[in-house]
Amino acid sequence: MGGLEAALRTAGQGHLWDHLLTLDGEVRTAFQVQLEAVDFARVQRIFQASMAMTEDSEEGVEPIDGVQTIQDTTEEQRGEWRALGLAAIAGGRVAGLLLAGGQGTRLGSPAPKGCYDIGLPSRKSLFQLHAERLLRLQQLAQREESAPRPCIPWYIMTSPATDVETRAFFQAHAWFGLDAEQVFFFQQGELPALTPSGEAILAAPGRLALSPDGNGGVYAALRRSGALADMAARGVAALDVWPVDNALAAPLDPAWVGACLAARADLGCRVLQKATPGERVGVLARRGGRLAVLEYSELSEARAAARNPATGALRYAWSNACLHFFSLAWLARATDALEAAPRFHVARKAVPCLGGGTRPGVKLELFIFDTFGLAEGVRLVEVGRAAQFAPVKNGPGAGSDCPETAREAVLALHAGWVRRAGGRVGCGEGVEVSPLLSYAGEGLEDVCGGQDFTRPWDARLQLVGGDKGGPGLGPSGRRGGHPATLNM
Repeated sequence: MGGLEAALRTAGQGHLWDHLLTLDGEVRTAFQVQLEAVDFARVQRIFQASMAMTEDSEEGVEPIDGVQTIQDTTEEQRGEWRALGLAAIAGGRVAGLLLAGGQGTRLGSPAPKGCYDIGLPSRKSLFQLHAERLLRLQQLAQREESAPRPCIPWYIMTSPATDVETRAFFQAHAWFGLDAEQVFFFQQGELPALTPSGEAILAAPGRLALSPDGNGGVYAALRRSGALADMAARGVAALDVWPVDNALAAPLDPAWVGACLAARADLGCRVLQKATPGERVGVLARRGGRLAVLEYSELSEARAAARNPATGALRYAWSNACLHFFSLAWLARATDALEAAPRFHVARKAVPCLGGGTRPGVKLELFIFDTFGLAEGVRLVEVGRAAQFAPVKNGPGAGSDCPETAREAVLALHAGWVRRAGGRVGCGEGVEVSPLLSYAGEGLEDVCGGQDFTRPWDARLQLVGGDKGGPGLGPSGRRGGHPATLNM
């Protein structure tokens, strides 16, 4: 047997080789290329290990403790963390990782979700908002650390469905002012859909039924793409991770980065207070003494509503916002552990198949938080929902977690910045402040002091200038305080 045939038959996928032999011409060539791109031995390991897992239960589940809350954090602490974080950013020791594999299908757009415009007056896409926050942060690090202009490495996870269009979007927009060399694109993986007995399903003649391996596929993808090696070569020691569909994400928030570095954390999570006991969000907890994220469906109604009798606070109060910090050393260890003992979630679904119709199938996926139980040093810090969380999950008009609510959140936050800087906001909607002018409310005094702002769009709040790192800290160069890192 040849190499491909032997690999397929050894992995229990001999039917794929038999199907290949029935094809001709370009279809056969394309199918062979697809088969050669899949590590079926790895697929078999994942399938066997995952199918053997027992369903998680509430046994051994306890609330987490050790969260650094807003009320227990002093301005002095935030200042110390901020200085530590800015120094690390200026030294190139912290990189950004954007999870951007999703399409805008739920939003009514066929484009990558990061290309989506949530309706801000500037009409900026989500990608542009994230990029400009990094540009401003580079300048803050340069000015306050008196360092050469920092260049924050930015790793962007796409998917096979979004990769080409995402790269083209960045190129068409001149990388939003970033250096092309600081952006590293890599693709999330896919896995074949399988029958309950583990055979790969054909979607059509010469085509496997494939599905994304979940945002937890980031671990294998970072190594497979060479991104981990690139980080090591650049001297990166830690990553800040955020999803593309959070319009208020504060990437590499210096105080947050500093809090994790000060604790020598393997892993950090920015957490939010649950809005209600029944909010449909993942909740941080401990399972068997280790950090875990429980999906809302994993908590009984009684446990979700349970309160501390002494304080009246919810026992399971801290929700997962997918805002994480990874040390590079821990990231490498977690990736090794996943390969050695893969434990994916099993989703049983009807899969479209060869010949039309569907058949019972198994899709395997991993979540980014599935590794969290491997971390020893963990840092959990509360952040304000109104300051750092504006998800865009649902389509226009949905009423929650949609473009309109994200737009409202951005304009309301920025109106608060303007008021704190001495400006008067006469528009009920709020105002938009360019990330190039202010990362988190700093440096606005000279622009806003004593001024009236009566419309959501005002050119004074869209100040652009200076070098590629962004504008000055303000027309007079004033820093104007450090009000908002960690946006508590």
